[in-house]
Amino acid sequence: MLVPNMIKLATLTLVLAVSGCVSVLPEPATPDALYRIDAHANGPELTASVTIREPEAARVFAGTAMVSEDGAGALRLVPGVEWAGPATRQFQLALVDSFGASGARAVLPESGIATRYELSSRLATFGFVRDEAVCVVSVDLIDLTKRTSVKSGTVKSSAPVLQAGASSRALMMKSVAQQCVAKVSEFIASVETAS
Repeated sequence: MLVPNMIKLATLTLVLAVSGCVSVLPEPATPDALYRIDAHANGPELTASVTIREPEAARVFAGTAMVSEDGAGALRLVPGVEWAGPATRQFQLALVDSFGASGARAVLPESGIATRYELSSRLATFGFVRDEAVCVVSVDLIDLTKRTSVKSGTVKSSAPVLQAGASSRALMMKSVAQQCVAKVSEFIASVETAS
């Protein structure tokens, strides 16, 4: 009789312990839509391979949230829309995919492929500034054989947001991000083919 009572007591204790582990925090809101940064078709060709590093960025720009800056400089998350993955990683992958398929190619650092060049970059602004979608990227192309910077600069794309609503704003940001990727790929190809 003592053993069944001990089993009941142990079971009751286990049930109480498990019920104490249940979260009382609210579930995070599911976004209405996810967006990705795609590469433009028919990108430039490379004559030498280049490693594309994931851009550096402030944490607020590097995540999945779309960010809006008001006139006072306050940053806010745009509700209801997000990137399909971390924005910096999406930018990197779109850049790798933006080059033509023949000849030399752009690769990710984790591929382990030796390349002549490496692109280091930083997303300085990546979101909405008042009523404009803005992407500003600082870029530095490094010649790995000489360990020197071949060329550095800033690439910018922007466009006014003409329609209200989170989805319209998100589509404009997606378009601006893709233009920015195209400009960075042209920057790489122009420097790379000139050397």
